[in-house]
Amino acid sequence: MSDQLPPPPHAPHHPQAGLPTYPGPAQDPGHGHGYGYGPQAPQRMPGVVRAAQIITWVLAGLTVLGSALAVAVVNPETGGAALGVNLCLLVTAGMAFRFGSVGNGIRVTCIVLMSVQIALGLGGAANGNPVGLLPLLGAIAVVVLLSQGAAGAWFKRPRAHG
Repeated sequence: MSDQLPPPPHAPHHPQAGLPTYPGPAQDPGHGHGYGYGPQAPQRMPGVVRAAQIITWVLAGLTVLGSALAVAVVNPETGGAALGVNLCLLVTAGMAFRFGSVGNGIRVTCIVLMSVQIALGLGGAANGNPVGLLPLLGAIAVVVLLSQGAAGAWFKRPRAHG
């Protein structure tokens, strides 16, 4: 005869009593990995991504304002040229509105566009255009910020689809 007593009727049944248990997907919400292993995805936008957003928005606003001023004071061709030379900056500023919800492709696209903006800014500076210096420095800052590890982790984080 066995010395073990059967479990009371109200006790939960454990078919493999004594073995360690691990949380399953239903018990571990919010990690995106199902079992809680692996790197944790950032839940809030990192400061480097927010800074890149703000820099692009401010520079785009200054570009549009400066172009409108150039149209009014100088001539329409000068205003159009100011917009044209900063087109990559303006497109990046538009994409920055989606930094909270999109994947890594937009980060890479913004880095490429701002690298082109750097080349355009260097060309303007070589021609003696001091106005192109601010977009040049801003583009360099955005490339550096979006190249940070925290920015990469933000854009590569798992997201719920739907």
